[in-house]
Amino acid sequence: MYKIITDSASNLTEDILNKYDIDMLSYKCMIDNEPYMCYEPGRDDTKDGKEFYDKIRHGASIVTSLISPGDIITAFSRYMKQGFDVLFLTISSKLSGTYQSALIAAEEMSEQFPERKCVIIDSLSASLGEGFLAVTASKLRALGHSIYEAAGWILANRLKMCHIFTVDDLKYLKKGGRISSAVSIIGSALNIKPVLAAGREGTIELFRNLRGRKKALDAIVDNYIEFAASPENEMVGIAHCDCPEDADYIASRIQKLRPPKELIKCYYDRCTGSHVGPGALCLFFKGYDRSMESIKNIAI
Repeated sequence: MYKIITDSASNLTEDILNKYDIDMLSYKCMIDNEPYMCYEPGRDDTKDGKEFYDKIRHGASIVTSLISPGDIITAFSRYMKQGFDVLFLTISSKLSGTYQSALIAAEEMSEQFPERKCVIIDSLSASLGEGFLAVTASKLRALGHSIYEAAGWILANRLKMCHIFTVDDLKYLKKGGRISSAVSIIGSALNIKPVLAAGREGTIELFRNLRGRKKALDAIVDNYIEFAASPENEMVGIAHCDCPEDADYIASRIQKLRPPKELIKCYYDRCTGSHVGPGALCLFFKGYDRSMESIKNIAI
């Protein structure tokens, strides 16, 4: 038997983790020099999420870090000592160094537990895009598929996991080097709202600027309507950085136009959410293709 582990960037809620027997390694960050765990069991996600993003709105300094090889080794060892193999799914390697940390940990595990399997997968995704891949791996495990079969499915399907999102304030993207200072200033002055997506290489790609928040939200829904593959059989997710009304708007349109089998709404993972800022909102769904050329054709 094997254990499925993911990092807290996957944005899976505690009830989903329990339902699908998935373990989570939490990122850590500093809020005004105070340590903060991005995920803690038993914490009220809504209350904590609102407080976290309110702190950012009021100018709190947020410093994030990757999960160290040592922390990963500790988690892997705990399960391997119990006789488990490990399948670890990480946030996109283009957004964090955690995948590289996990490879280092896996090499150590192969020496300590040569009889055990340790499979590391770069999800090329973030938030619920990563999380839904872990959930599918759990479903495959429950059906009796081996660790390599589950890993193979993820590798074959990870670029079908679509992420379409917008942000409320361009300054957070500027801080992360995604856009220039000049673009940030002009965009803010003109009420420009970018629509972004996860590209084929696991990076964040800017493909459309729209004037006004509602147009950006509607563009997200339009992409879902066009690209979602059999949503009636799939989980669809909305993660937001404390803009629940906009999340409700997206959810209501989706439920009316192309209702999914299950729709999840949650506060955006704190570590990655701090880089896109309060008001960011992302829709996650399984599609046919997330190449930028295909997305550009309908992001109007």
